[in-house]
Amino acid sequence: MNEKWWQEPVAIELDGIGKYRFIHNTREAAECLLERWPVHEGQAYKAAIRMCGHVLSGTQPADYARQDFIAAAVEALIHVRPAS
Repeated sequence: MNEKWWQEPVAIELDGIGKYRFIHNTREAAECLLERWPVHEGQAYKAAIRMCGHVLSGTQPADYARQDFIAAAVEALIHVRPAS
């Protein structure tokens, strides 16, 4: 299955202070949201899950999932490291 790679990965501080996880594509984002996310509620979280599904089914561009993934991280108070 197509992973729907992003143009630029997202680094999130998910596993503790200073421990960044790099998410490179929509499949990784969906797995992270479903299996590693600290909260499974909130509008941005739900939007990110929906968008990952749309992207993986080929109905939306991959970068839409990236944008919604970042919004879900902000909503969950997960630090997103700026691109360098």
